[in-house]
Amino acid sequence: MNELIELHKKMFYYLDTFMTNSGRDKAKSIILDALKKDAVEAKMQNMRYDNIRKTAKSYEEQAREYYEKYGTHGEF
Repeated sequence: MNELIELHKKMFYYLDTFMTNSGRDKAKSIILDALKKDAVEAKMQNMRYDNIRKTAKSYEEQAREYYEKYGTHGEF
């Protein structure tokens, strides 16, 4: 809900640069659509990066798993 309020605040901030006339309604819908698209893209990008961080293992973790699996220690 808070995200929607922030979108509307941004929309009105940009909309205030237009004069009040018949084009204002068209500009309002264009600005709001662009802000929504940007918000969705940012959210998806954050989700992708979080997913990558969770699934990516460091070299040390992978090496530890390998050594435990084959009963070896240290590097060759």
